[in-house]
Amino acid sequence: MKPALVQVMEDFRNILGICPHCKQFFRLTDISLSYRSKPRRTFLDTLEEDEGRLEKTEQRFQELQEQIRERARERGRRQLPKLLKKADSLFSRRGYFPQDAKALFDPIDFVVFDGMNQKDRVRRIVLFDGPADGRGREAVQRSTQRAVKAGNYEWRTVRVAKDGRIEG
Repeated sequence: MKPALVQVMEDFRNILGICPHCKQFFRLTDISLSYRSKPRRTFLDTLEEDEGRLEKTEQRFQELQEQIRERARERGRRQLPKLLKKADSLFSRRGYFPQDAKALFDPIDFVVFDGMNQKDRVRRIVLFDGPADGRGREAVQRSTQRAVKAGNYEWRTVRVAKDGRIEG
């Protein structure tokens, strides 16, 4: 058995009328009511307005976020040649090919895959870091050095699918 409200709505669908202006038939359920005065506000009206404001705010935030990211990308593009020039002398003075260095910046500045771009064969891997600028960084450098000397490292190969899942 159908609920009473459903039955009433189905019955309204069967009530037909004729438009006084265009003389077309219409169903009672197809009409929209108009009021001479503004109808009383309901909680749903307030909720819909709040949702609209929130959507506009989110859209403005996303636009602003994209502008900030684009400015940061552009600043990075402008600074990259300077950084590369600086890095070139930093590595080549020490006998490393600059393209063999890969930036990490934290917890160490660079990993150098010595020989990778010149001979297609890595002779050694060098953890390359600048002077510590604080006790925390110094502690990380010392503990990293101890771990390497003690042989506390390992090689693992992980395959990542195009969708980001780790395979096998």
